[in-house]
Amino acid sequence: MKRSTPNIPPVLEFTEDFFSLLAWARDEEEDIEGQHFKDLTFNNEDFSQLSFRESLFENCDFSDCNFEKIDGRDLRFQSCSLSNSNFAEGYFNRCEFFACKLVGADFHQAQLENIRATKSSFHYANFSKAKLKALEISQCDFSEATISECKLTQIKLDDVNLSQTSFFKTPLKGLDFTNCQIDGLIVSIEALSGAVVTTFQAAELAKLMGLIVR
Repeated sequence: MKRSTPNIPPVLEFTEDFFSLLAWARDEEEDIEGQHFKDLTFNNEDFSQLSFRESLFENCDFSDCNFEKIDGRDLRFQSCSLSNSNFAEGYFNRCEFFACKLVGADFHQAQLENIRATKSSFHYANFSKAKLKALEISQCDFSEATISECKLTQIKLDDVNLSQTSFFKTPLKGLDFTNCQIDGLIVSIEALSGAVVTTFQAAELAKLMGLIVR
């Protein structure tokens, strides 16, 4: 799988007045780029329709914030909390999430390309009708997430918890679940065609078809 990595400059500018920067970006309709956001905490704030480029978010808490229709490219989120935030209809390309919390985050109808997520929690996250391409997910929790009616392309999973995750009406052809936890998976029978599973996982999935495996 070919995945483009974030292009982030080695030297970034530390942001001293975050809200002034946001106001400038809105007023001038400019991208926010080349920034290092560190140790910031903002809850229930509106960051919708902003564009972020080539920046690092480190140890930030943006829980319960509105990022609807955000345009994010070449970003790295490290040890951040974005739980219960709204990323609906947003666009992310060449972004990384490391040790982040996105519990209950809403990516409804979002487009994510060239994404790497490691040691992060997407528990209860919503990816309904999203387009996901070139994603590398490792040691993450996607349990009870909703990935329904999605288009999945070039997805690599390694040690991912998908317990009770919903893939309803999402074709899973070529998706390798062999190193993942998929008990209680919610999926359409026809969507399972072409998915790669272990013998044990196949026996569990057979129950969805009413089969009794002895």
